[in-house]
Amino acid sequence: MKIGCLPENVIAEIFSRLPVKTLIRLKCVCTQWSSLISNPFFASLHLSRSVSNPTRHSILVHELRRQNRHISLDPHLNLGFDLTYPFGPGIIYVGSINGLVVEKNVRKSENLMNFKKISLRLLLIWNPSTRLYKTLPLGSHTDPCGITIGFGWEAIDNDYKVVKIGFYYGEFAEWAEVWTANLDSWKEIKVDRKFCLITNCCDVIVKRFSYFFAQDSPGNDGITLVASFDMRAEVLQVVSVPDSLLERQYDFNAMNWKETFALVARVSPEPRKIYQVWTMENSSVGKEHWNKKFTLEPDHIFYRTVNSVNGKFILRRHRTLILYDVENRDTKTVGRVKFPVLGAHYYVESLMSIKGFNHFGDDARRRWNEQELELNTGHVSIETKS
Repeated sequence: MKIGCLPENVIAEIFSRLPVKTLIRLKCVCTQWSSLISNPFFASLHLSRSVSNPTRHSILVHELRRQNRHISLDPHLNLGFDLTYPFGPGIIYVGSINGLVVEKNVRKSENLMNFKKISLRLLLIWNPSTRLYKTLPLGSHTDPCGITIGFGWEAIDNDYKVVKIGFYYGEFAEWAEVWTANLDSWKEIKVDRKFCLITNCCDVIVKRFSYFFAQDSPGNDGITLVASFDMRAEVLQVVSVPDSLLERQYDFNAMNWKETFALVARVSPEPRKIYQVWTMENSSVGKEHWNKKFTLEPDHIFYRTVNSVNGKFILRRHRTLILYDVENRDTKTVGRVKFPVLGAHYYVESLMSIKGFNHFGDDARRRWNEQELELNTGHVSIETKS
């Protein structure tokens, strides 16, 4: 029987198991297949298949010299290949959800007090598998300041959101705003507590929350905090790390531990690396509490922790990236890099898109180059064409 004679639901089941690259080609075969593959319900079905298929899982790696790589987590596939990167140099990964990636570009300068001023030049969301993208408006706060960006997905309304938290130098967090894909606009968020964010992007994304490490005001001894933004309630909340970790400064990492936020603290001096793993058992405002899960001392020598995916550390040893399972202590080499790694994010290929996506073709590349030239002279505000 020819595949074209099969019922559409059967074709959808077959197609949902195919990689995105193949599906894009199949859209050119006939109108029926193009309509099926372009259907949002099919995109959701395909995503669910991709999540359960290790051959669709990978890591997006950002290296020091503006190299960006895509490294498969499947050992039977090619260990890695250069990620064709259409948006020019200086792009920083913010995070990835459902195959969509948020990235930013900033301009740095120094004032007379040697504070680093950061101007947000560009904010975009794109799907590397389909090569579709959307440039986001920059929001109402565009003056040079300290900026941290988070990304998240609100499943009930199927709404992708980007949160931007900022402070002016010498001060603590003063404002926050959230962009929603469904409305394509920014909304001001109330900031009830003064704190200083330590990183320029969210440290981990868990379910509908973006998490950031922060520091309390000097009046509260500058203790380490965990800030989170709830994409559903659109509330920014802050909690301190566990009491036993307040005694002195520790090196902290954040990870998604079985769909729960986990705090990883290195509690031993060099050269030993002993870690405590704590999970936040309740994310509701005012009901958060910490639970110490376990202590571990990896038996694998490495230089630094890059990130975490699905309860596993991404470690870098020399130019090798290693997945370290914190439960059974298994290690797996997943690829090699050319330069020091600045960040790495878990990625699942998908057909997901948002309203206003454009295809990055030759015309878009030309417009991008023109905008980048104007950005360097400070005379442009980027707009997205629908």
